[in-house]
Amino acid sequence: MTAAQVPEARGGRHRGGRHTSTTTTTTTTPSTTTVALPEEEIEEEVQITNEFRTAVNVCPPELKPQEGKVLPCTCRDELDDNTLMVECVALTSGQQMHKIFNTLLLGKRIDGLEVRNSTLGPLVARQTAQAYVGHILMRGNQITELVPDTFQGTDQIVGRLDLSSNQLSKVNFPMFDSFTQLQVLNLGENLLTNIEDAGQAPSLRVLYLYSNRIDTIAPNAFRKLGGLEYLDLRWNNLQVLAPGALHVTSDRWQLRLRANQLSSLEQAFAEDNMPYLVDLSLNNIGSLTDRVYGPLIDSAILEGSKFYVAGNPIICDCSLSWLVKNARLLSIVVGARCDGDGTPIADLNLDDFRKCPAPRPWKSPLDKALAELAKDIDTQ
Repeated sequence: MTAAQVPEARGGRHRGGRHTSTTTTTTTTPSTTTVALPEEEIEEEVQITNEFRTAVNVCPPELKPQEGKVLPCTCRDELDDNTLMVECVALTSGQQMHKIFNTLLLGKRIDGLEVRNSTLGPLVARQTAQAYVGHILMRGNQITELVPDTFQGTDQIVGRLDLSSNQLSKVNFPMFDSFTQLQVLNLGENLLTNIEDAGQAPSLRVLYLYSNRIDTIAPNAFRKLGGLEYLDLRWNNLQVLAPGALHVTSDRWQLRLRANQLSSLEQAFAEDNMPYLVDLSLNNIGSLTDRVYGPLIDSAILEGSKFYVAGNPIICDCSLSWLVKNARLLSIVVGARCDGDGTPIADLNLDDFRKCPAPRPWKSPLDKALAELAKDIDTQ
């Protein structure tokens, strides 16, 4: 499978289970897919390993490519030992796909399924039958609805599920709680407007929600995703965040909020679990106050990361003195300019801030880490 594709920022708004037979002994061979995370955009890679191939696993003859004949779905089994790849093109409904899987691919072990250029509409229960599918790519198929058991029978195998560029206005995230191997879920470029409860998929590490219409996130919506490392909310309609809306319990995670309409992140995070990278570019942040943004910048320092705020109308008054006077903190901030004349805040004259009140202390992840290190040294 290829690396997960993540859309670049645009100028416009929207522009391993193991299978065992009772009569044969099988040996599994892991396959590894590299899912690249973007940085400012590339930060790290997610390794997804699936172990579900067996020695006897061939395509049904009805789905093998045939010269001069166009099939709704084709299956290839000559690419690698025990590997099936299924591609479906120009399907006219979810029912058509359901029939193919439930009659021809039932029980098959499929490394990758790609459905494209189709008009599926609402998906139905057991859409992929009892097939063991490692990666499901269903972008751009005019999918309008998921039912809770859409992927029943496949749920405990899937490592990556891509439903981007469809027409989903609502997703019941707890439907993914049974996806024990799911590490990457892409719901970007749909029609979602709010996130009430993102569920508790136990292995989920990467959640893409970019380019939807999300304007509301409930408190603690992501809290039960204990393994979450990357949350992408770029290109949405967020203006105000409820207290705890971005409470994530993972020890190390990054957050993308580029191109929303946010004016503040106050009370959005848990104090003891700040993201180590935040992209807040192209929002409506007018004031970088110490109490709100000091802990975020400290968290970035701990990981050797950055804090991105380009394209915000930042007011360069005394509320900024804590940052301007601290070269270490200032070096972490990328793209900050004063509203009006566009002066980079790194170029501001310190004399203009001499009469400003002293910065207030904040609960610093950096200070906490240094204190814990000192304590460890003392006990040795």
